[in-house]
Amino acid sequence: MRLIVPTTFERSFLESLADYPVNRIYGSLPTEAGARAKAWLPQAGEDDLKPHIADARSRGIGFYYTLNASCGGNREFSGQGQKWLAERLGWLVEAGAEGIVTANPYLMDMVKQRYPELRVCVSTLANVDTVEKALFYERMGADTIYVADYINRDFKLLKAIKKRVSCELVIALNLGCLMQCPFREYHANFVSHASETLDHGCYLDYSLARCTQIKSTTPVELMKAPWIRPEDVVKYEKMGFTAFKIAGREMGGEWVLRAVAAYAACKYAGNLNDLMIGFEGVDPFGEFPVYLDNSRLDGFIDFFAKKDCRLGCNGCSHCEEWLQRAITVDGNTQHYSDRIDRLIRRFTSGSFKAPLARAAF
Repeated sequence: MRLIVPTTFERSFLESLADYPVNRIYGSLPTEAGARAKAWLPQAGEDDLKPHIADARSRGIGFYYTLNASCGGNREFSGQGQKWLAERLGWLVEAGAEGIVTANPYLMDMVKQRYPELRVCVSTLANVDTVEKALFYERMGADTIYVADYINRDFKLLKAIKKRVSCELVIALNLGCLMQCPFREYHANFVSHASETLDHGCYLDYSLARCTQIKSTTPVELMKAPWIRPEDVVKYEKMGFTAFKIAGREMGGEWVLRAVAAYAACKYAGNLNDLMIGFEGVDPFGEFPVYLDNSRLDGFIDFFAKKDCRLGCNGCSHCEEWLQRAITVDGNTQHYSDRIDRLIRRFTSGSFKAPLARAAF
């Protein structure tokens, strides 16, 4: 097992990784457009990067810089954008970064041609969910592909990708997105432009709010999400996967280290929500009111070796039955959902800033 984990850019964090099979960390400066809004990322500066990378490398841990915005507003094709990219990538080489994580095929091409010192990882936001997509990126020169998390339980497909593709494949472990999430592309583009929204003084992560509302009113969606329990990592190792990504660079060091410890031990006796991105609640509404007892989920994943969930539930009650074994409701889920709904309605009605203008006929 090789774990790939988000960094907090703190020396103490690197010291805490010593007892775990972590061979790679990843992160970016908060000013970088990417898959997380800047306000919730570790507030590191440019002067922090090079010494942090050197410290990590001295411990046998590589560093990958995330340039994984799903949309750059086409700035990468402007003269100013080209200059910025060239300077940024050159800076990463000088700083000792091992590679980058990106969802942009153009950026991949650019790195391979101009900065061959950098290895390229294809982000989960590239949605590599077929053999042909994986082969496409491998032919482009990808060193690593982060397989789309929403196929984590499609064992037949994962085995086929593993058999056909030679470059490193990484499985994302702890993403709690909705099954085949309908918000996925919109949410990725939204977060890629989140810094601009924050700079204008108004920010609502609509997709996250709606997602959490759905989970609170229909908790079975928690079970349908593509997470992998620490105890079940061994099943993926048996398929030949050896590298696993832990998400959570917006969560802080204590949270990340708890997830690292659980996955390194392949065991966690507690609330599964403690390890999952997307199960932790939404500001300012507090903790998610549903508790999933991980110790009661042994055997849950075995069913998916024969079930193709892309075809829909169609009368299948597997997730609902296991939810009833593991769930404890700690609070009023309807009240939690209603509070989120009121916030969303303030935006959709126009009352947050100004009443909607009436159409002129």
